[in-house]
Amino acid sequence: MENVWRDIQYGARMLRKSKGFTAIAVLTLALGIGANTAVFSVVNAVLLRPLPYGDPDRLVFLTEWSEQVPNMSFSVANFKDLRDQNRVFKSVFGSNSTSLILTGSGPEAERVNVRRVTSGMFDTLQKTPILGRAFTPDEDKPGAARVVLLGEGFWERRFGRDPGIVGKAITLSGESFNVIGVMPGSFHTSWKTTDAFTPLLFLEDRIGGENQRGNHPGIYVVGRLKEGVTVEQARTDVKALAKRLSEEHPMSNARQSMTVEPMLNAVVGDLRPALMLLLGAVVLVLLIACANVANLLLSRAADRQKEMALRMAVGGNRTRLIRQLLTESVLLSSLGGLVGIGLGYAGVRGLVASLPANVPRADEIGVDGSVLVFTAVVAVLTGLVFGLAPAWKVSSADMNETLKENGRGTATPGQHRLRNSLVIAEISLALILLVGAGLLLRSFYRVIDAEPGVRTAGVLAANLPMPDSRYGKPEDRVLLVERLLEKIQATPGVRSAAFTLPLLGGWQSSFNIEGRPEPLPGQRPSADTTRVTPDYFKTMGVRLLEGRSILATDRADTPPVCLIDETFAKTHFPGESALGKRVKFGDLTDATSPWMEVVGVVAHVKNYGVDQPSRVEIYLPMYQRNSNSATIVVETAGDPASLAAGLREAVRSVD
Repeated sequence: MENVWRDIQYGARMLRKSKGFTAIAVLTLALGIGANTAVFSVVNAVLLRPLPYGDPDRLVFLTEWSEQVPNMSFSVANFKDLRDQNRVFKSVFGSNSTSLILTGSGPEAERVNVRRVTSGMFDTLQKTPILGRAFTPDEDKPGAARVVLLGEGFWERRFGRDPGIVGKAITLSGESFNVIGVMPGSFHTSWKTTDAFTPLLFLEDRIGGENQRGNHPGIYVVGRLKEGVTVEQARTDVKALAKRLSEEHPMSNARQSMTVEPMLNAVVGDLRPALMLLLGAVVLVLLIACANVANLLLSRAADRQKEMALRMAVGGNRTRLIRQLLTESVLLSSLGGLVGIGLGYAGVRGLVASLPANVPRADEIGVDGSVLVFTAVVAVLTGLVFGLAPAWKVSSADMNETLKENGRGTATPGQHRLRNSLVIAEISLALILLVGAGLLLRSFYRVIDAEPGVRTAGVLAANLPMPDSRYGKPEDRVLLVERLLEKIQATPGVRSAAFTLPLLGGWQSSFNIEGRPEPLPGQRPSADTTRVTPDYFKTMGVRLLEGRSILATDRADTPPVCLIDETFAKTHFPGESALGKRVKFGDLTDATSPWMEVVGVVAHVKNYGVDQPSRVEIYLPMYQRNSNSATIVVETAGDPASLAAGLREAVRSVD
């Protein structure tokens, strides 16, 4: 240990003597180590760190599956069958999301992101409130008293962490909810924008029941595996259950199955390949830095050959000299690591600020103990990687020949070969990075050059829930939309405005075409279904290709109409005009679903991204078929964000 300390002291003196060399080497290494620290911070938080639940490796995420919709939500009836008939889960819970309006708890109304859950959530995730209590099974039944759990962030922001909020009532969308507790901040890992939790309340008369088994109201399921049960065993069990349900309920469940995947995979989604590619790229950057520093050390080694020869002449051995030189290299890389940590902190802040809003677990990204350990290991390994070859070459030089040399030492042929090898390696690594960067830029260019079919700049979007307590009747919702559009269009800076539901990529709806036979169960075609007001296509820049657009006169008391996109027309009406054709949702015998005449064809919109496949789409007049929520879209003359305040004021002036 005493020798190690002496090596460190000696190495520090040598680095101090060569301030220019040390500064360049440390900065070069710091850039490579700092980049690795920043990227590993993201990888660690998103991919490696366990989810903040009890025994998270036993949590899985479930969806229903069909050929038309590979990952769809559960129907209420199918979820109940899964919950009651499975043999592999200790507990399961279902949840969906909604928006409610908080009023009476401050100077302004606020839209609250709410996740509605079944009472099994607490046993499944093994999470309990930090204040108050959890839901009881009785509170998850129709007719139960309305209760709510606040998210910790929302509790802090809106109620100043007041513990007295428990037991008080708050008003959400005109309904009174009793606050029974507060969930911990870490709870929102999978649903990071959740402000509050309420019981799902199985309202069979509205969203469930045997006669609506084919209705999928956005319920997704999380399960906790029993001890000893693997994910693959769970997949086998739920697929067998889905097969049994498809046989028992062919009209709604034919050709359907269920999927199971680890919860972390469901949270991370398709980010894993991109993050691992990014980590691989910064590792190559670090290797290039190592090659640079190794070359610097070889250049410096020529000046130290006689020093090493003299030390061997007075009794030093090769192993001792290699250890001394490696100590200096590790000391140099450690200094680079210390500076790299500072650069990593700054890099993490920049990465987090530039990440899209929907990146999961972004709020957990930071330089923590795991990242510091990673940086320390990287620094030591870096010192060994760039220091080993120069140390071996310097210590293996012929002592007698070196001492005979007069004047300054010069590099040996072996050192020249090593330096050339390092240069070749550095060029190769740089070439790999350049080729990779070129391919990524080429892909990126294709993405940004692709035509999405919808205006992507100068548009402001805002969600607007319409509480049933105030707008329970369709005619009331239509009147509200018309009054809001009048106010918004009169706002300075607004070119056009419209309502849509949802914003992009509508709900999946199966349909039939008039004059064609009823498809076999499970084979009925489906389309994305979107409800819009007349100026939607103008506002979003969607081209009308044939026929007419949706009109203000398309009302509940006029014949039902729809528009389809060009992909729908080419798929289902190839070689003929789609105008005048009629389609209806559901099966042919459903008298509650009217036939709709196709009055127009619009350009296809790539709702799921220009690099992702998207489905055929049907557009419905919102004045004929409306809902209790919608999204306002506004084409602006300038910066869309500058109109946010004016849009809020327009809404406030109406309600």
